[in-house]
Amino acid sequence: PELNYQVKVKASIDKNVSTLSNRRFVLCGTNVKAMSIEESSNGSLSVEFRHLQPKEMKSSAGGKGNEGCHMVTEELHSITFETQICLYGLTIDLETSSLPVVMISNVSQLPNAWASIIWYNVSTNDSQNLVFFNNPPPATLSQLLEVMSWQFSSYVGRGLNSDQLHMLAEKLTVQSSYSDGHLTWAKFCKEHLPGKSFTFWTWLEAILDLIKKHILPLWIDGYVMGFVSKEKERLLLKDKMPGTFLLRFSESHLGGITFTWVDHSESGEVRFHSVEPYNKGRLSALPFADILRDYKVIMAENIPENPLKYLYPDIPKDKAFGKHYSSQPCEG
Repeated sequence: PELNYQVKVKASIDKNVSTLSNRRFVLCGTNVKAMSIEESSNGSLSVEFRHLQPKEMKSSAGGKGNEGCHMVTEELHSITFETQICLYGLTIDLETSSLPVVMISNVSQLPNAWASIIWYNVSTNDSQNLVFFNNPPPATLSQLLEVMSWQFSSYVGRGLNSDQLHMLAEKLTVQSSYSDGHLTWAKFCKEHLPGKSFTFWTWLEAILDLIKKHILPLWIDGYVMGFVSKEKERLLLKDKMPGTFLLRFSESHLGGITFTWVDHSESGEVRFHSVEPYNKGRLSALPFADILRDYKVIMAENIPENPLKYLYPDIPKDKAFGKHYSSQPCEG
């Protein structure tokens, strides 16, 4: 049927929300627009709200909302779109709402906001439970690990293999078999890792940022093992040729990457050597591939020498990283 009038759509936020614990917002700008074919790529009626901005409302007490125990990134909101169509004497009211969204005021809140969205989608099939984080249910660890691998695949171009996922599971739980395990929201995003000043999610997000900005080509090539414990690292290297090394994300520093190599003493004793983690500050000054190429230690007779010969298990260093070197190596 043809419509001989403009169909208008109204956008609103938190229309059907009764809870008083969350911050309240209004949409500023033009929140009513007419649908048109021009804004659609397939000939259907559509509308786009390009200039809407949410503005937080002050509470009746004069301050802003949410003085409770929730983080603002645990507040869920919903955007509703309403329209009315008249056909053959009938008036039809149509309404649809977005999936839950998180409102942030600073980019520093983005990692925790994304964690909330991930947890919501893993833990419930309810599309409109805006009080979900009043009592967030646990998530199955196997599902969560699958989502984390997807996060790496979508953001930095390469997902996580079973060994890398197993290491993450060990950081999250003491269980060695994680297929049927469960994890709480607090353990994932709110409680600090044992002996650390940061949460698991903060640690993981810092690694994603490090990969994206500083070592993306090496990660995509599969040359960064990354998620391996110090204990596992030694097991992997102990029987390898002297000069074999691997790349590992720091567990004690946010957004750090280090490398460890193996050699033998004159008596044949196996020795392991690691460097202080390289963070974004150091990697902004010098590409990581160049660091690996130019790294030197003082060897016999006070001669500086690069101890890094083979990327684990047995790939010659220059074969692995040569295409990522800058044009000129450092001398000396």
